[in-house]
Amino acid sequence: MYIKTNCPICGESLFHDLRIYEKQTITADSSEREIRRIDVLETCTPEELARSALHVLADHVYNGISTNELCKILREKFGVLEQYCCDLIQQLKIEMDMYCPDRQHLYYV
Repeated sequence: MYIKTNCPICGESLFHDLRIYEKQTITADSSEREIRRIDVLETCTPEELARSALHVLADHVYNGISTNELCKILREKFGVLEQYCCDLIQQLKIEMDMYCPDRQHLYYV
């Protein structure tokens, strides 16, 4: 799962790929989750994440793709949290030379 943070020193936005280990306890009347450990697998800038996403998205992105569909692909394939999809889509638009005239569909320039 990717989360977005800001560097406390320089203020640059960074994405962290996290693996969360949790223990789930199920009883007759409730269910509880306890986080055991969180590992940071990778840290990258939005530009680096967008470039690595381009390799996977090459087969999935087409002229006229909706931003909702692209967000769904980013969530499923990369584990990007939904609240960060818009930021990443903005970066992908730059990397792929796309524009979004109606704010719903992406088109190649």
